[in-house]
Amino acid sequence: MIAVEEAQRIILASVDRIGWKYVELLDALGRVLAENVIAPEPIPPWDNAAMDGYALRSEDTCDASGDRPVALRLIGTAAAGQIFDGLVEKGQGLRIMTGAPLPRGADAVIRQEDTQATDREVFVVREVGPGQNVRSAGEDVKTGEEVLATGTLCRPGVIGLLAALGRRRVAVYQRPRVAILATGDELLRWDEAPTPGKIHNSNSYALAAQVLQAGGVPVLLGPVADTKKLLAEHLREGVRADLCVTSGGVSVGDYDLMVEILRELGAEVRVRKVNMRPGKPFTFALLGQKPVFALPGNPISCMVTFELFVRPALRKMQGYSDLFHPEIRVTAAQAIVNKDRRPAYLRVILTQTDAGYTARLTGDQGSAMLHSMAWADGLAFVPGETEIPAGGQLRILLLADEPAASPLGTR
Repeated sequence: MIAVEEAQRIILASVDRIGWKYVELLDALGRVLAENVIAPEPIPPWDNAAMDGYALRSEDTCDASGDRPVALRLIGTAAAGQIFDGLVEKGQGLRIMTGAPLPRGADAVIRQEDTQATDREVFVVREVGPGQNVRSAGEDVKTGEEVLATGTLCRPGVIGLLAALGRRRVAVYQRPRVAILATGDELLRWDEAPTPGKIHNSNSYALAAQVLQAGGVPVLLGPVADTKKLLAEHLREGVRADLCVTSGGVSVGDYDLMVEILRELGAEVRVRKVNMRPGKPFTFALLGQKPVFALPGNPISCMVTFELFVRPALRKMQGYSDLFHPEIRVTAAQAIVNKDRRPAYLRVILTQTDAGYTARLTGDQGSAMLHSMAWADGLAFVPGETEIPAGGQLRILLLADEPAASPLGTR
């Protein structure tokens, strides 16, 4: 067995970014830029008013005060989207709205709140300096400036900046197609009625949801019965995608055939068994240079190994720089015991208190207990043969941006 960190190192060294494509601007949200973006024009494109008020020559406001207001003759109005063609001369002012281009001759804008106006004049009661309340051309972005680099995550602010630059389409790394293959004679398809000894296929759908959350595109291929012929056929189909994930058939039972079939197909097995629970039988291989992740069949083992091993690989393939779930330290709300010699990844619910977050187990931690994952906000890492007392510190891998709703209504 190898350590989790060593397995992650081997996997990430075995995968690389995939191709890129141009997409519509809103389709880029949450994806990674595959191009450097150069500004074709400045932002803003011209000097403009930073607020509603009056455009004027700043020298005209010298010594202006409430007791000694300066009177300026009004020569018109400039609204956003309009250009005033005239010239603001000494002793003149122009009514101007936020975003309107600054007229020739003016070098400042006096706030509306610092004036009193009639139909023909505006009385200025405060001094302003040159450039005050003016957004200068190019103060945000200059022509020819590299404003976004390859590898930038397209968050809403990035989308807004691209739109301000007039971009309708942008190059981003592609979303990997992920073939998902659940194995086992006991698994039912959705169109099959329950019968004794058979169970619904939950792994395919849990994995598909995890793939979507990681940015990939799931392609469901099964369930498939535990026969060499069928498994080999589906594995060959699976590696037509960018990455293949299987569940089941990697332990030591009579029907655990996955690793044997991978080797018979010529795959290079690079990881076989990891020092952890749940998920020890996890296997990683390259089949025809395509990554294959053979996950355990127990639902929790399957989902936990996906988060630790498959998700970072998918994120690397899409150009992300942050590959792993963020980690935080929290306080244990209960004593948490790991009697096994292997490090454990236990499902926990987080609760925010005045002193920070606390964590408690989601309940029974058996590797078949799907509810333990359904309510999990994170995975608590507990070293082998270790007891964390109530009030002790826990290392948590966050699974969600926000805590899930508690099934017991205790949050």
